[in-house]
Amino acid sequence: MYGVIGSGQVAQHVIAELRRRNARFKVYTRSLQPDAEAGVFVSYTPETIAQQLRNDDVTGVINCAALRDIGLCERTPLLAVAANVELPKIIGDAAKQVYISTDYVFDLNEEGRALTEDAVTHGALSIYGQTKFQGEAETLRRGGVVARISSPWGVYPSPMKPSFVDMITSTNNKIDLPTDQFFSPTYLPDMAEHLVDLAGAQSNGIYHLVNQGSTNWMEFARVARQMARNKGRITGSFRFDQTRPKYGALINTRLPRFRTWAEAMQEYISGPRAEERIKR
Repeated sequence: MYGVIGSGQVAQHVIAELRRRNARFKVYTRSLQPDAEAGVFVSYTPETIAQQLRNDDVTGVINCAALRDIGLCERTPLLAVAANVELPKIIGDAAKQVYISTDYVFDLNEEGRALTEDAVTHGALSIYGQTKFQGEAETLRRGGVVARISSPWGVYPSPMKPSFVDMITSTNNKIDLPTDQFFSPTYLPDMAEHLVDLAGAQSNGIYHLVNQGSTNWMEFARVARQMARNKGRITGSFRFDQTRPKYGALINTRLPRFRTWAEAMQEYISGPRAEERIKR
């Protein structure tokens, strides 16, 4: 049986993929919603999760839980360690784990090199990135899988905030965005099937689950608005953000290549999955 830790945006796409496959799974969350499906969604604590996974005979866990708020991680580093390092250790000791990670584990990368799965970081720039890198190490030490994603968006919403694409296309206000942060976006519907495959296979090591191509925030927003026929103006400027890589574009070399992020964007804005998004 599969286990999913967390119920946020990434987890929702994984759950949808598991349902599509008619797979047996349980979702372990810190707090249950009133409409949570009994028997499928169960609550856990760091003290109980290992035994719960063993009791449920979970053989593959997709760990979508994390403390991702960069500012909160800086203010409360112990909470970041608990969520991003200690929890993966506990889970990895109980079952085979797929640990969701991020391009924030890398340094500035000012030389603009492409970041493959074996790229070496010289030190993450934030507490968030540092703790995620430590969580990666603990996962790999236990024979698990590290699945790095970047700037994700998808048809199921984050409970914390609207997706960047929805935020950009829902208004035509002028917006100024960074031009000095490059990344490879992850369209979550493209990623979810691979996460489930990795949880069920005899696989380990690091994988980059990103769509092809790199972009910056200004270009990403302009393409989204153009596809949505939104004529609101997007401008760009340098931000000199020291919390994430300047050039954090990841490349997938270990799985079949995803389509480009622009092709995924076209589907999101106007393709078959758009109806599912609009019904939210």
